[in-house]
Amino acid sequence: MPQEHSPTITIDTREQNPLDIQAYPVERGTLPVGDYGIAGFSDWDNPRFIVERKSLDDLVGSLTSGRDRFMRECEKLRQFTFAALLIEGFEGEAELGQYHSKAHPNSIMASLAALQVRANIHVMWCRDHEGAARMFERLVRQFIRGIEKDVKRLENGSATHEE
Repeated sequence: MPQEHSPTITIDTREQNPLDIQAYPVERGTLPVGDYGIAGFSDWDNPRFIVERKSLDDLVGSLTSGRDRFMRECEKLRQFTFAALLIEGFEGEAELGQYHSKAHPNSIMASLAALQVRANIHVMWCRDHEGAARMFERLVRQFIRGIEKDVKRLENGSATHEE
């Protein structure tokens, strides 16, 4: 149930199988990169929050045959203050090579570690589509709480300076 005065979630029009976001109002729109954002915080005017979602098989394809294109996307993602990659699956499945590709698990895991360290992209394992939706909602909630705390700090700081 969307809350009154809550942020609006933008789901990119290219997203084929959108998450079922329940905690916030949702609109379809075009994001500069990624699949999910927050209206007003997920464009080049204010690149603060962006999320890419992938199934495990899609991720492996993106890190192998689609690597060049995916790395260009990651270069754009890294320009956001907060960027995350939600993976529908378990880390253990990737480590054991339980996906439809001959790519070596060590290569996949090393690529994910590189994205985290070099591109500052948070990699999060979400058991399935539902788990990814709930994780996304938690991320939005924490992002918005941070903004609310910043606003209160600014208000308190300006009230102190006015006296």
